[in-house]
Amino acid sequence: MNIIIRRKKKAIRTAHTQSTQAKKCDKDSNNPTRVCWHDIKHWYHQRPCWGAFCVLCASLLVLWAPVSLLQSGIVPASTQWAGLLVGGLLFAIGLIELFAPSHALVAGAIGVVLALVSLITTLGGLGIGMFLAVIGSSYAVAWKPERKTASRPVFWSVFGCSMAILSTMIILVMRGALAVAAPLVIPYTSTTGRSECYNTHATMAISQVDHRTLVELSHSDYCVSSNIVTTQHVLGRTVTITEATATSRGVTSETVASHTAVENDTDASLAASTPDRGLRFDTGVSISTNVTARVMYSHTESATATDISFSIS
Repeated sequence: MNIIIRRKKKAIRTAHTQSTQAKKCDKDSNNPTRVCWHDIKHWYHQRPCWGAFCVLCASLLVLWAPVSLLQSGIVPASTQWAGLLVGGLLFAIGLIELFAPSHALVAGAIGVVLALVSLITTLGGLGIGMFLAVIGSSYAVAWKPERKTASRPVFWSVFGCSMAILSTMIILVMRGALAVAAPLVIPYTSTTGRSECYNTHATMAISQVDHRTLVELSHSDYCVSSNIVTTQHVLGRTVTITEATATSRGVTSETVASHTAVENDTDASLAASTPDRGLRFDTGVSISTNVTARVMYSHTESATATDISFSIS
């Protein structure tokens, strides 16, 4: 008897709930705003939106440096197109995760690989883009379409493995065993104890960072530097990067002002350049000591450095 009464009460509650939901749906159907909001929520829960948005933001950060170099007069094309390729693929991966959630697993796996590759092509979008891409791609790998949620164990497993590989790559870079491309578009101050550059070509130009500052645009095939201290101001804090030695290939930079204690140039020549840029200065070998320079941006095709240290003040 108690079982029959319980079933009747349960059936009554179910009927009441269905009736209430039906009335609510009828009421909401007359309100376009609520209908639109309901559709957005339904669309959001059908795909790994947070992961896709993280990957899209990461792709923009990775693309920022190579895109800013497109307008430069002297652009080393090898790593520039590598950076554009990695950033473009990350953007495509983000769109796939957003609009084709059934392929989120494959897209996320590819996104993790591209995030790690971005470290050696564009410094990982200042590091921030690389971490965002790893987080977003790990979330996409852990996404379960049938459950409309992400598996936490899978997410932390993928994220942990990615961080382990990334840490290994950073250690190899700091030891000089792995070369990275280094485009920097944030103005910074550089102090170098000794610098030796080969086949340097320099000319006056308008900076492509702010399009108004007169700078010296230079390109060197190969540079060996020691005792480098780079200082940058980011979000009101001063970031200092110190390197014992650095070997760079394909160095392109915009220098606002520089001071050199001792400079020795060989095979130097002065030639006329384009009318809007004036003269062009070419040097076979340039050896400078105690150089202090204010740089608008710098792009290096590949660089290896030893004894790197960071400090924030």
